Amino acid sequence: MNITAFPPKKPEIIDTLKGNAEEALHTINTIMNAKDVSFQYWVDQLFWFCVEILKLGGEITGLGYNLLNIIVFIILQPALIVLFFILWISARQKNNFEKPRLQRDERNGNVI
Repeated sequence: MNITAFPPKKPEIIDTLKGNAEEALHTINTIMNAKDVSFQYWVDQLFWFCVEILKLGGEITGLGYNLLNIIVFIILQPALIVLFFILWISARQKNNFEKPRLQRDERNGNVI
């Protein structure tokens, strides 16, 4: 039986990323000015920029990249989705109860 260590080893590429937002912004501006760049390239660059933001946020808060990633994508994002779903349902129910019913004039059929 092969047992996998938990947590798994983080990819080495994460440690090679630049550590400040100005360099990341410069990279994005360079990408924006590039021509003949494929969609996959843009997706990859956006992903690595987001990784850079999480890494920088982890350093600033002292939580680290992995814990901040868990907090954002496993706790906060699903919690916000559920919260906004509940708010949407409650607003929808409230609007349904408050809508005035259209009444028709029995004599000519016009809406009153």
